[in-house]
Amino acid sequence: MKPRHFKMIGTLSAFAAAGALLLPTAAPALSTEVAADQDVEILTRGPVHEAFAESVSFEPEPGLIVRVAPPEPIEELPPEQQLEGDNVTWIPGYWAWDDERNDFLWISGIWRNLPPDRQWVPGYWDALESGEYQWTSGYWADSETTEVAYIPTPPPRSVDSGPNIAAPSDDHVWIPGIWIWSETRYLWRPGYWNLLRPNWTWVPSRYCWTRRGYVYVDGYWDYAVASRGVIFAPVFFNRHLYASPGYFYTPSIVVSLNVFSSHLFVRPRCGHYYFGDYYAPRYVNSGFHASFAWHSGLRGYDPIYCYDRWQHRADHGWERRRRDDFDYFRNHEAARPSHTWAAMRERREERRQDGRNLAFATPLEGFAKSPEGGQRFRTLDKVKRQQIVSQRQEMRRFSQERRQAEARPVTTGEVSKKAVTRGTFARSPVVGRQAESIAKESAPPKRPEARGNKPFSKRGGKDGAPEASGDEAQPGRPQTPATGPKTRDGRPDDMTRPEGEPKQQTEPGTGSGKKAKPTPPERTRSEPKEKTKPEPREKTKPVPQEKTTPEPRE
Repeated sequence: MKPRHFKMIGTLSAFAAAGALLLPTAAPALSTEVAADQDVEILTRGPVHEAFAESVSFEPEPGLIVRVAPPEPIEELPPEQQLEGDNVTWIPGYWAWDDERNDFLWISGIWRNLPPDRQWVPGYWDALESGEYQWTSGYWADSETTEVAYIPTPPPRSVDSGPNIAAPSDDHVWIPGIWIWSETRYLWRPGYWNLLRPNWTWVPSRYCWTRRGYVYVDGYWDYAVASRGVIFAPVFFNRHLYASPGYFYTPSIVVSLNVFSSHLFVRPRCGHYYFGDYYAPRYVNSGFHASFAWHSGLRGYDPIYCYDRWQHRADHGWERRRRDDFDYFRNHEAARPSHTWAAMRERREERRQDGRNLAFATPLEGFAKSPEGGQRFRTLDKVKRQQIVSQRQEMRRFSQERRQAEARPVTTGEVSKKAVTRGTFARSPVVGRQAESIAKESAPPKRPEARGNKPFSKRGGKDGAPEASGDEAQPGRPQTPATGPKTRDGRPDDMTRPEGEPKQQTEPGTGSGKKAKPTPPERTRSEPKEKTKPEPREKTKPVPQEKTTPEPRE
């Protein structure tokens, strides 16, 4: 089965010049198929489209820099089989750097069941003054966001060390704390227990790096992987092919979503998940992390692994088997999955000792007849295809607008002044449905955090804090290291402190409403000493550790 690669008679731009962008009514009749085996290599490992799965790192890093200019985007058309669903759309592919080939590969477009209340902000390659090119990752922003705040300094290292109060139930998972920017410093917001529901996974709040500063992206509910859509295999093109006038590409090899529970890696330096064979020890030095290892560390969070573990919460040996599987593939090279579709096709009948198939890719034509997880397909009509082509052009313009707005790097003066800059942008062409418009039985759970990409809050305020309503979320105690939080770039400690430190608190986790000893409010520190000196209670100041038990934020 070959992907469809065509040289059209005339170019898409020629169709656009005539008025509305038109598509050939019968592609084979208007074009000549190009031999895929000679010009295109279909890969069964590589990066996962960012819009399908966002990797979550609590230590945002500058994007990957390469010396080679990325090619112009390929004219990519969706396949004729469309995934059914009222909230499903096609999100086009983009170029990613393959450091082993020392060249670019194409991450194919996807059919995506859009997360409610979110809009897709695509990533982009940007030319630097040095003549190099740098990647800036995309992200799912709140659908109501029209203004972006760029924070000049990165958040400090996370001080979350895991749960510090008992879980309300086995159905709850721990969401790590995060640093929240307030005025001129970061404040620590403690982690909390969050109640998961079938078919929904929580993607926690995080920061995304851009040349202009760090962007806060609030947490959101996304569909579990099995319900997110369809991903297609990445491809490596012979350079002369996609530069041909009138060339367009349609992906046709589907990657099974089971790969997310069997061969998944996180590479935070590149801002992507990777699937397939990255088991060799050398990949550790290239920044690849097994999903279970990334999730158990303090640097990031893996919503996909978290949901899988939650699904198997009654199976106490599940995590150990995941680690055993990793060790097996690391130590047995012959058992690892193939790197290309051609090689995997040859091994289709091979099975592991436990009976599992080694293949996880298949042609869309056969997949659509017997899809996974109850997915259903229908033929893509001409009107819908035309809408997708128009949306693709709008998405490119939207991406260019973002690149132009973020092209100016943050200056040294802005860092020293801790100045936050703001930018506005139009609404993305790819927007999910509003949660309230979805039928109750299909709608996402209640948000455990306040909505919106707004990290700013007044001291002692509640913006962005867990709502902690009943069984939905249970906040934990703050976690502050004995030596105080340290930043990665050596910034002074006075830029950080636990959020809500000056507040009088109720002991979390007791349910009794017992109040903890108060910490002197910050406002009294600036008052004249004569006002506070006469008070006898100043002689019995609360012990320092009481500062680490702020009131649960609503």
